[in-house]
Amino acid sequence: GDSLIGAMKGMAWESPRGPISIDPETRDIVQNIYIRKVETVDGRLMNKVIHTYPSVSQFWTYDPKTFLQSPVYSREWAVKG
Repeated sequence: GDSLIGAMKGMAWESPRGPISIDPETRDIVQNIYIRKVETVDGRLMNKVIHTYPSVSQFWTYDPKTFLQSPVYSREWAVKG
C-alpha cells in the first residue's frame, strides 16, 4: 500500500474526465472542472462545455497550508461568533 502511494505521487494521466494528476504533497486528485450547458443538437440533448477551470485541487484558489490550518467546518464552529 505505502509503496503504491509513493509511486503514484506526481503521476498524471488522461482519464474519461480529462487530465488528472496526483498532487505530490497532499496526494489528492487534481483535475479540470467543466461548466456545461445543455443544448439540443440534431434533436438530442447534449452537454456543451462553456468554460474549463484547469488543474483544480480540493483547495480551489486557496493556499493549501492556510486552508489546512483552519478549523474543520461543523455546525458548532459555524454558529459561534
